[in-house]
Amino acid sequence: MAKKDNFWNKTLFGLLLRNLVIAGLILIVLAGGMLLFLNFYTNHGKSETVPDLRGFTIEEATAMLNRHNLKYEIIDSSYVRNKKLGTILEQNPAPSTSVKPGRPIYLIINSRAVRQIPLPNLRDISLRQAQAMAKSLGVNIAKVVYAPSEYKDLVLDVKYKNQPLLPGSKVPEGGSIVLVAGDGIGLPPSGVAPSLTGLDLVSATRLLSAMSLTLGGIIYDVPPEEDEDSYIIYSQNPVAGDSIATGAIVDVWLSKTPVEAKEEFVQPQPQQPRKEIKKEREKVKDIEEFF
Repeated sequence: MAKKDNFWNKTLFGLLLRNLVIAGLILIVLAGGMLLFLNFYTNHGKSETVPDLRGFTIEEATAMLNRHNLKYEIIDSSYVRNKKLGTILEQNPAPSTSVKPGRPIYLIINSRAVRQIPLPNLRDISLRQAQAMAKSLGVNIAKVVYAPSEYKDLVLDVKYKNQPLLPGSKVPEGGSIVLVAGDGIGLPPSGVAPSLTGLDLVSATRLLSAMSLTLGGIIYDVPPEEDEDSYIIYSQNPVAGDSIATGAIVDVWLSKTPVEAKEEFVQPQPQQPRKEIKKEREKVKDIEEFF
């Protein structure tokens, strides 16, 4: 026995061999513990089947994922017109995929609100051009209404839910607007131009629409910066009291400081008679129809 103790404790080979045996045992214990930990951490041998979440709301998907010991993360959203708002469009991993419990399912959802489209100025352009512009933006034309005007198929007004729309007004994507176009006939002077001085653009548009007149050119003394509501009309053409036909166009000038603007304002003289303008627009229309 003493010889054995001397071998392990007093010989160089015995000491090395003993340390190697101890180190091996430690490695075996650590490896076994690591394997047990990995089996526990990765749920080795356990899996869940990913349910099909497409078309469901987040609330409905949460309940489904809870039953499968899974969770979700929303990574993006978009707007698809023919899909229900707030529902799931895509998921990753795909339905029926086997995954570990607790794994996140990445979702892309449909926007909860309809996208709003800023409407460009569709007035004073040809009906065909206005229809093409609206279609390219994803806005529908519910119908075209014709009003007395000496210019045929010239867009006089744009309405949404029976309310006139100013350029820059927003309508829901897929919404329907009504275009008011000239019938090319017009009427002889049947009234007088109203006074628009002191009104903002929205009020003036409503007044003109109620009198079957059309808002034409909109001229600002200083270009607005998303503050059009603070501008007031200080001049118009035709001027208030002039004889005017049904469907006629009224141009307006606006300023934040209408008194100062009016003092410096010089009413521009028309460079061409209305008949010449009409002929030019008819030529433009003929060219459009040719192409």
